[in-house]
Amino acid sequence: EDTKGVLVGDVSDGGPAETAGIQRGDVIVEYDGKKIDDVTTLRNMVANTSPDTSVDIRLLRDGKTESMNVRISEMASDEIGSLSEHFENQLRGVSVQDITPKLKNTLRIPKRITGVVVSDVQEDSPAAGVLKRSDVIMEINKKPIRNLEDYKESVSAIEHDEDILMLIFRGGSPFYVTLSAQ
Repeated sequence: EDTKGVLVGDVSDGGPAETAGIQRGDVIVEYDGKKIDDVTTLRNMVANTSPDTSVDIRLLRDGKTESMNVRISEMASDEIGSLSEHFENQLRGVSVQDITPKLKNTLRIPKRITGVVVSDVQEDSPAAGVLKRSDVIMEINKKPIRNLEDYKESVSAIEHDEDILMLIFRGGSPFYVTLSAQ
């Protein structure tokens, strides 16, 4: 009867949703006591939930309302997909995400700081040892990075043999780092 909620199109094998009993075709209508109107709202709520937190959800399945508890966990870097693009330059193996209000608060990022948050750096990445998890990338080659879209646009334009100059926010202050192509 209600047109609000999010239709589950797929569930990852062995993931938290499958473990909790969520199935393809379910409609999630409530997350942690808050009504879900659209996929963006749900995505943001999940992203703003700390890993290893248990959350109650309500869903519709076959016309009946069901409640269940889901333990939120961190996605493996190979499951992140849209947050981790494969680039053939010094930023390959780096996963980033947009800064959410909860991330700003959790990581103590000042309001004036915009960019993307590093969520993972693979050990074999040229950026390993330079970038760290929770770093905020504010600029790439003097171009401001406001969100994931800006990041993808900037990084996809960088050649594999090109040095990269980045403005990073870490530990309360911004500073420049260079990733050399060697």
